[in-house]
Amino acid sequence: MHVKHLFFISLLVLYSSLEAQVQLRGLSFWNEATLDIYQIDNHLSQQKNWLQRVSPDSMGIFNAQLDLQTITTLQICGSNKCALFYTQPRGRYLIELPEVEQQTFYNQDQQDVELLFYQLDTNDINYRILGFEAWMDNYIADIYQLKDIRSNEFILKVLAFKAETAMVYGEESNTFLRDYIKYSVGLTIDNFSVIGGPSKDDKYNFYLQTDSVDYTQPKLIEYAQLFYENYDSQVDLKVRNAIYISIQANSLDGLIKALQQDPYIHNVAWAEFVALEMIIEGEQTNRIPKELALELLMNLSKVGQQKGLRDAAAYFWLEKSKLANGQTWNRSYVEKQLGLRLEPNQYLYLHHYIPGNQKCIAEMAALKRLAERYKDKVQIITFVQQDAVWTNADNKAFEGAKWQRLALPKTATLWQQLGWKSSPAYILLDPQLKVLYLDALGPLPNARTQTIDLIFSQLFSN
Repeated sequence: MHVKHLFFISLLVLYSSLEAQVQLRGLSFWNEATLDIYQIDNHLSQQKNWLQRVSPDSMGIFNAQLDLQTITTLQICGSNKCALFYTQPRGRYLIELPEVEQQTFYNQDQQDVELLFYQLDTNDINYRILGFEAWMDNYIADIYQLKDIRSNEFILKVLAFKAETAMVYGEESNTFLRDYIKYSVGLTIDNFSVIGGPSKDDKYNFYLQTDSVDYTQPKLIEYAQLFYENYDSQVDLKVRNAIYISIQANSLDGLIKALQQDPYIHNVAWAEFVALEMIIEGEQTNRIPKELALELLMNLSKVGQQKGLRDAAAYFWLEKSKLANGQTWNRSYVEKQLGLRLEPNQYLYLHHYIPGNQKCIAEMAALKRLAERYKDKVQIITFVQQDAVWTNADNKAFEGAKWQRLALPKTATLWQQLGWKSSPAYILLDPQLKVLYLDALGPLPNARTQTIDLIFSQLFSN
């Protein structure tokens, strides 16, 4: 029997359930042994929170039950492709992950795939969004040729569409759908550059004078990012100077106050949104030094008015502070946040140790000898998890080890920064905290009989 026939026969099993959970049955043609399901709560950071892993059977069929109490953005991902959709409480979803040609992207590491729905409830959020988008796309296609040749007629038809949209959805009780449609119109119909179209004042007054920023609404965030893109170049000279002075002084409070002087920034919540966008853009274009951007992001993650803003700032701080070869570790973070004492003019040799791990224990004698050989040139710091159980062998192995040891909970962001997947493991940084080797050699010979002494002999040969 064809796999799709079996898939549809199984619908009876899905719909017979009376549980309140979101139920998902899928058919995958992705040739993946496992698929991961993620939840996206913050559309500014786009951070993916892992929910569940499913294993398609031999025919590609998989099932999942998810306890989701509000309309939620989900992604189903394989090794290099993802499909996005929305769920609503007690929703029942029958989806297909279609086979697609593998494409090469030079600026991203995943391919976005449009999934297929079967027997989608007409009241479901996906059905209503897809229906609106199809209507809007068809309408735009019909009138677009008028934009440049008969702009007045084009504007009248745009106004007619907006009026009909307001009539159909104006009393919509589903706030997620209502806002999705509102900002979709802002991103398309209201975003055409045409004489007689809405002014910047019109757009700000209608779309951005909200008391708070809804980070769960994808279209609002997309609209706001477009409106405030490269915003430091749009403000007047007085505000621009105040922004630059505040950033250079590492004054988040001064930056927020400067932004509030602009007539198109409604309140503190929106000023913080623009500040975050400005910091990220500035760091990416090298207009704001990375270390300064990280400090501003860290501050924003602590004092931001809205949780969504704080979460996004913390996410971007973590992503930008992950170590990579050639990158410099933030000295302020190392000394102030981690509380580590850095010796001047010494290389830093970071050591990952797992108590009870026999290989870790076996390397300690060699590591202590290394510390003695390079005691005036190399500073060793050992990192362990706080809740690890130490054995007598561990305690004995560390006897005579005079370097600093930092114990952190396994939830600490440091582990994500350092990216260690195994132990023992090492990272070598120069005295300016620039990463020289993210996967540095250890004190004992590897398969090629190489040790970290090889690198140190090159560094200190002069």
